[in-house]
Amino acid sequence: MLVSTFLALFVLLFALGYVFLIKPIFSEDQEAADAPVQTEEPSAETNPMEGTDIPEEVLTPEPEEEPFDEFDIHVMMVGDDLLHMGLVNQGIQADGSRNYDFLFKDILDFVDAADIAIINQESPIGGNDRGFSGYPAFNSPTEAADAIAKAGFDVVLTATNHTYDQGLGGLKYFHDYFYKYPRISVVGTHSNLNEDSRTSHRGSYWLDKYGVSPNDRPRFDDLQLEPEDMVNTSAFVIREVNGVKIAILNYTYSHNWTTWANGLDGYLNRLCYYDPATREIDFDTINPEVLDDIKLAREVCDIVIVCPHWGYEYSFEPCAYQKDFARQMIDAGADVIIGAHPHIVEPVEYITTDNGNSGLCYYSLGNFIHCQVPNYTSFEGMAWVSIHVDKDGAKVDLDNSGALPLVEYQTWGPLYIQGVYPLEDFTADMAAHHASNFRGGGGMNLDLLHQWDSNLFGEYSLTKEDILGTASQTP
Repeated sequence: MLVSTFLALFVLLFALGYVFLIKPIFSEDQEAADAPVQTEEPSAETNPMEGTDIPEEVLTPEPEEEPFDEFDIHVMMVGDDLLHMGLVNQGIQADGSRNYDFLFKDILDFVDAADIAIINQESPIGGNDRGFSGYPAFNSPTEAADAIAKAGFDVVLTATNHTYDQGLGGLKYFHDYFYKYPRISVVGTHSNLNEDSRTSHRGSYWLDKYGVSPNDRPRFDDLQLEPEDMVNTSAFVIREVNGVKIAILNYTYSHNWTTWANGLDGYLNRLCYYDPATREIDFDTINPEVLDDIKLAREVCDIVIVCPHWGYEYSFEPCAYQKDFARQMIDAGADVIIGAHPHIVEPVEYITTDNGNSGLCYYSLGNFIHCQVPNYTSFEGMAWVSIHVDKDGAKVDLDNSGALPLVEYQTWGPLYIQGVYPLEDFTADMAAHHASNFRGGGGMNLDLLHQWDSNLFGEYSLTKEDILGTASQTP
């Protein structure tokens, strides 16, 4: 009984202690935990970052660089479009009209694949009313120019040793005829007709703006030209592909004279220096205006291509002045040199000069279309230059640049030009029936052609797949 009373009293005392002592303590703690924390508001004068050491790049991170979509540009060029009378007559149709589309039927895929297609128009197109003629004073039909345009060429080189064959009037007609095709750029010659500065510095534009004609030398040379007009007075044209500017320049060593004709200055781009007193051409000295043009082109363009008409005819090796001029042009800023005139192929060479500049030089592509007799004049080249563009700019892609070996297929009885074929498509049967076997041209066989390919193009020899496969991958 006593124990039970004691336990009851203990429970009562514990309950009273919990109600009046323990529970209030826990309640106060909970209320304190639930109450909002009071913080001191920073004053307007207080810098919340004061006293911290956070790097500036963390505070203002640089924007991420947008990825650059790299791409390629392709430039192709064929050699001499040389219309002997056999070819002129081959273009006559049954109704008496003329058509020369057949000249290019076998290379259309390459023209289409190129962003810029260039042709060297060796024989001048001086106007049909002057009559047609072959060697030594050529005049080719205007329908040949129409075929060039229809084939899709973008640039026509007109500075050759035959450009002056029909005099200054024929030269001007040659230059001006292509204005009916606005897509085509003409380089190498100039005329009075041009008003738009697209390829030339002639016309009333100069008289209206400066009061002096480019023909009025030396007054014109003393003008302080605006930068865009410096380009327009130069010897080059600019073709732009996806924002990349490509300059193309063209000059000839002569017009088949040893002196430079009176009145020809400013109409035909001259490669070699001449004595102003005697007008005698110094074939071993480059015209300093050529180097000035290249330097200007280097300043305003991304890629510079120079197309000189130079060298010795029927020589497989470049002569001393070609090698010298090539180095000077590369020193001045040329990225690529593509030569013409020798009528046969000369080597392709990558040149590095003493000052560290470098460039790809095709000394000669040889002929493209012609009626010449020797077998080696039918072995030809097509230049293919790949230009790679990345975020740092444009540069020649040597791994995908070179030359496609071509063969002009002539048959005999009478002479007929069947076409111009890639060497890989030229068969033993074609070689056996080639006209050089029957007209004293030294004969033709595949072993000889492949030997020339190996000796002259070497590591730069390309196949159709090298060209068309690469071009098809370009966006």
